[in-house]
Amino acid sequence: MESFLSADYLISCFLIFTRVGAMIMTAPFFSSAAFPSQVKLFFALITSVLLYPVIPGVHTEIPMDAGWIYVSLAIGTEVLIGVAMGLVGQLIMAGLEMAGRLISLKIVLAFAELVDSMTQQRSTLVSNLFTMLALLVFLAMDGDKLYINALARSFEVIPLNQSRIELAGPFMLEVATYLFLIAVQIASPFMILLFLLDLSLAIFARIMPQANVMFIALPLKLGVGFALLLWVLPWLPVAFEMMFDRMFEFLELLLEEIMPAG
Repeated sequence: MESFLSADYLISCFLIFTRVGAMIMTAPFFSSAAFPSQVKLFFALITSVLLYPVIPGVHTEIPMDAGWIYVSLAIGTEVLIGVAMGLVGQLIMAGLEMAGRLISLKIVLAFAELVDSMTQQRSTLVSNLFTMLALLVFLAMDGDKLYINALARSFEVIPLNQSRIELAGPFMLEVATYLFLIAVQIASPFMILLFLLDLSLAIFARIMPQANVMFIALPLKLGVGFALLLWVLPWLPVAFEMMFDRMFEFLELLLEEIMPAG
């Protein structure tokens, strides 16, 4: 019983809980505003308890003479590791959100907003559709289990307070560039087609100046946008699955980037 009540054991458990809790508070699906904070913390606690027996003991050792400065730095490091893992997924979801906003802007639906059930923030109709569809794809491909597996592996390759977390910054910038790539790839068919439609309407306005082009353009752009959205909708789950596969590759690369040297 003494070993379970020792300061070393309690500190190790708390550091594990810190990394797990930080990831759960930021990762896709787990960080959903639909779940109360108490539920997230309880889930983080249960996950930490279940992970502790499978973590190599050498990776949870804390020096006997560790002072409060050492422990504070260790807590900050574990928080940053968990946040970095969670933000990898959130950046992918942010790319889908941006794609939805770009499409809504082109099909004149930018002012029609709803409250996103995941973030409790105001979002456009298309962004909300993409977010909900991406969440269903994420769960269908067992993304939640893969995230937990990545979390468990992080303890195997990155011992407590022994990461090179300073290298996560440049790597996250690389992931952020993929965010814009996602947005452009998904929204490009809409942007190209509606640009050609705008060009056609501009030519039409020059040919017939007396016509009310704005009165014609709004319903026409809306109809073309909805038609194109219905056409691409069956292929979106496949595209989202490819993006989530890339997301888990980024998670693996992140762990390799910040793991201790040697």
